[in-house]
Amino acid sequence: MVDDGSSGRTTDTTVDDRLVYQGEVFVNFQTSRQWVSIKLFAVAAGTDDDDVLAALIHHVRYRDSYAASEFSDAKTIHGPYWLNAITPNVFQAVAASEVEAFIRTWAEYTVPLTDNDRAAMEREVYPRVANATSRYQLPDLRETALHDWGRIVRVDGFHEFVLIDRGIDAVTLIVASDD
Repeated sequence: MVDDGSSGRTTDTTVDDRLVYQGEVFVNFQTSRQWVSIKLFAVAAGTDDDDVLAALIHHVRYRDSYAASEFSDAKTIHGPYWLNAITPNVFQAVAASEVEAFIRTWAEYTVPLTDNDRAAMEREVYPRVANATSRYQLPDLRETALHDWGRIVRVDGFHEFVLIDRGIDAVTLIVASDD
């Protein structure tokens, strides 16, 4: 059980014993519509990557529309996509250098980051990318999985990475997008 932070309520956010929600870090860029959501999970030691991805996809905190400032169970969607179109085998393994280069380029695509935003990214995103023992990217699924109002999320893209850090038994879900 963890405090969901929204009303003092305690909610069970465990899919099973493999994945436990720990909280979220949100970086809202000061000079653009862009933002980065970083959802943190503890994972049971020895859980293989496919099982980690499956547990994440089925976790209530993954069912996020990213269309509101407060979390609400979106039930059948994830960002701009229908949830049922996302399976572990859709994710693609990706190198740390590719993830970091992609996010750095995306972050300054519209305008340069402020010093505060750059510091937040250096503190919250890039060390997690570097320390992960495996990394996965959800590809662009607009052609096959865009739900009926999915276009309101991601004018400049909906970019998702799952980072698994076996050293500390942690999973980080990074979503970088815009309003």
